[in-house]
Amino acid sequence: MANQQDVAAIARLSEELGYPCDAGIIESRVRKVTAQKHHLLLVAQDDRGEVCGWLHAFGADYIESGFRVEIAGLVVARAAQRSGMGSRLVAVAEQWAREIGAEFISVRSNINRAESHPFYRKLGYELNKTQQVYRKRLG
Repeated sequence: MANQQDVAAIARLSEELGYPCDAGIIESRVRKVTAQKHHLLLVAQDDRGEVCGWLHAFGADYIESGFRVEIAGLVVARAAQRSGMGSRLVAVAEQWAREIGAEFISVRSNINRAESHPFYRKLGYELNKTQQVYRKRLG
């Protein structure tokens, strides 16, 4: 499980994924997410104890499809990729999803992140649909 001491590493890894973030903003988000019952924030450490990966998942009830867990973010440092770390993080998230009664687990992967698509297929995830994602900034 992640904690406040992991904030700097989570921010650094988020930037590696292409989401530059201020550590103060990440600290606030980590505090908020870890306080919620149906959110999971994991970190993975290398053999030196350095955080080199994180996964955020959350459970949500959907009227049309029931309770599910969605992997909202998964980042593994470039230097640690292909080490099995990502697979282990996903396995822990899947176990957590079972424990909280999720009917299934899903993940959205940007079409531009082509390297992640075979990763999820190898773990048994099936392409369910393609979609456009619209976003509107509020305030």
